[in-house]
Amino acid sequence: MSSPCVRLESRENGVRVLTMDKPPVNALGRELVDALGSAFVELREDSEARCLVVRSGGSHFCAGADLKERRGMTEVEVRAFVPQLAAVCKATAALPFPTIAAVRGTAAGGGCELALACDLRVLADDARIGLRETALAILPGAGGTCRLPRIAGMAVAKRWIFTAELFTADEALRDGVAEAVVPSDHLDDA
Repeated sequence: MSSPCVRLESRENGVRVLTMDKPPVNALGRELVDALGSAFVELREDSEARCLVVRSGGSHFCAGADLKERRGMTEVEVRAFVPQLAAVCKATAALPFPTIAAVRGTAAGGGCELALACDLRVLADDARIGLRETALAILPGAGGTCRLPRIAGMAVAKRWIFTAELFTADEALRDGVAEAVVPSDHLDDA
């Protein structure tokens, strides 16, 4: 797979590392969503893969939808794009091996939903994560409303969705959304 904004690396013991690298914040626009979709097709067909780490090449995991790009879309284009983003999250969750989101910086909106689609979430101690869409009167459309209650329970999910807050790594750990919080400079090793 070749894309300027997504790298897929093979490591020993069947570990695969998918790195999103679309500066400055890995916003989920057409290019990144298409590249992620292609990467997940390749991963699904990879018979040697035993685990996937999803990470960012920059200082932010993923800030969510590319709102600048979305402002230029027609309503028809937006209605076509949202299912594509949801399909990427669904493809992540459907991989036949464990997936780990290594979250640094911000994981907001669709970026949070991508992290929720992974089996485990390890956050850097300075990370912030949340479903910000409701602050814009938008429902989380990539599975976050279904996955978050399964991961953290209904009360936590309602608080996260209704408040549209970005939660600290420690708050995410407390709420059961993160499995671990590690120093930022040790995230990749963890």
